[in-house]
Amino acid sequence: AVTKTSPVLRSLKALGIRPSEAEQRLCRQRVWVGNDTLMTPREQHFFRALLRHTSRTRWLLCPQVRVADIATLSPHIRPRSRTWWQLFRMASQWHCDVVIVDIHTFAIIGAVELDDASHQKKHRIRRDILLEEVLRQAGIPLLRDRDSESLVRKVVEFLKYREAGAEEKSITVMKSTTKHSEHKEKEK
Repeated sequence: AVTKTSPVLRSLKALGIRPSEAEQRLCRQRVWVGNDTLMTPREQHFFRALLRHTSRTRWLLCPQVRVADIATLSPHIRPRSRTWWQLFRMASQWHCDVVIVDIHTFAIIGAVELDDASHQKKHRIRRDILLEEVLRQAGIPLLRDRDSESLVRKVVEFLKYREAGAEEKSITVMKSTTKHSEHKEKEK
């Protein structure tokens, strides 16, 4: 266990920084442990399948990317305002299972979500609806499905269209499988 006179606490105090309660707790006791793996076994299986079916010389597949690292709040939201922090906190807690990046330019090509049973729970449905809206506003295509084989096919088809220079908006594989999107499509 870390003692009250933690070197980290001393360093903060020496710089004139008053540590918060959480920072003090961090310095006084072990509060973090490492995870054994980055992804669940199902996500790992899906990721390996994606790697087998996508060009590694053209695309970079990045697992478990935080949404706030691929989408930025619009400049009309005053930075560091209450609204800015509320919106940032929301997206900073979310991750996409995989983000596809152009290996040459590092341009973000799309996000991929492998849904599981947890996506049927009310709080996850809410998160999925809001995630779709965040990525839609950011112009980042979201491909999602519950079936991993079907999702691999969607991603492969999407990337073929991208390589051919097709406009993302015309690609039907991008359509989300959440009830929210299905409801919106029925309304049209």
